[in-house]
Amino acid sequence: MSMNAVSDKSRNIGAGVMLGTAGMGAYFLPVTKDRFVRNAFCIKKELTEDKIDRFTESAGQIVKNNLSTSNKMFLKEEGIAENIDEISKRCQELRKSITDSDVVQNLKKTFEDNFQSYKKSEAMMDNIASDAFKRIRWTNFGWGIGIGFLIGSALSALSSKSQN
Repeated sequence: MSMNAVSDKSRNIGAGVMLGTAGMGAYFLPVTKDRFVRNAFCIKKELTEDKIDRFTESAGQIVKNNLSTSNKMFLKEEGIAENIDEISKRCQELRKSITDSDVVQNLKKTFEDNFQSYKKSEAMMDNIASDAFKRIRWTNFGWGIGIGFLIGSALSALSSKSQN
């Protein structure tokens, strides 16, 4: 590899890093209400599905008469007895909370109604809202870096080719 090729490659990478660094500012782009509501609902859905999985795991252990200590504590925290029928009923309620169109619509409406207060003060946020804002900002950050790096590298490569 010639010294000129190494220099061009270094220049391309340097320009990419420069614009990638500038792209980090995308972290601070404003969060839109629709994007927040979508992300907040996705987080709520993931948490609910995780809880259903944990209940299902506990039910399987109850059937085998081998309930682990951590699952005993989980059931106790959730206020559920070590009973298959109660666990099944709770799983149905949880599934309904993320699949029933009326319940989902009300949940999304709640996120939408509280968006302005969440946006104004982090102290007003619950865990789901906080996670939604973090997820959106870090996604913006990643895209900003990636796009900035690609544009910087491409512009540098074009300018070095036009000089030759």
